[in-house]
Amino acid sequence: MVAERIVDGGILHLIKQWLKAPVIGEDDNGVKKTVGGGKANRQGTPQGGVISPLLANCYLHILDRIWQRRHLKGKLSAHLVRYADDFVVLCRKEVEEPLKVVRHVLARLDLSLNEAKTHIVDATQASFNFLGFTIQMSRGAKTGKPYPSVRPADKSLKKIKARLTELTGRNLTPIPLSDVVGNVNRSLRGWANYFHFHNSSQAMNKVRTHAEDRLRTHLMARHKVKDRGIGSGRFPSAHLYARYGLYKVPTKAGWHSAHALA
Repeated sequence: MVAERIVDGGILHLIKQWLKAPVIGEDDNGVKKTVGGGKANRQGTPQGGVISPLLANCYLHILDRIWQRRHLKGKLSAHLVRYADDFVVLCRKEVEEPLKVVRHVLARLDLSLNEAKTHIVDATQASFNFLGFTIQMSRGAKTGKPYPSVRPADKSLKKIKARLTELTGRNLTPIPLSDVVGNVNRSLRGWANYFHFHNSSQAMNKVRTHAEDRLRTHLMARHKVKDRGIGSGRFPSAHLYARYGLYKVPTKAGWHSAHALA
């Protein structure tokens, strides 16, 4: 697929080396071993390889192209949404025919669905996760009209909270405070820029509150303040932003849609 568009022999040779590069991991005992790729690799891209998502995107572009050129969105009432090798098919009506088409196209590409991760979900009755978001059809409290609820998944929320806790640990009090706040801000900005979408206000509020609590706890450890009440008075939320430069996580959704043409 890459060679159809690129004729530079050096680039193609580099990609072949990438495909055969071993991916090193550790077993339960901490012993390093090859977990993917290697010179004997003849098929697929190494799991964990840095170029794997890009090559998956190039190869599965064929699926996008077929879906678009054969007008399957209209014919099957099914909208394909894909990111690298992860995708969902949003079906307005029946699901068997769209699933059959997906299986057929992937088979022609010598690929197969990961059956353990392939599910059929009625989004009016249950939620599903995609790219870190939880998605489900809900109804407006006032209007009663259906709308797609898209919010950060619980796993995504738990992950950023754990990261903030790690970045503000007591063991980091010896390093400059500006470095601690800088590392916290980079994680907060990255997470907020990605998840600041649609129905994210509640999750954003939780992350903002957790960031404030963690930085306050870190400052209390630095200044040997043990009482939480005294700490809250000495390090109020306003000071965390104005004096110490903490990034203020926005709570109003910054973007409402994302779309890319095949």
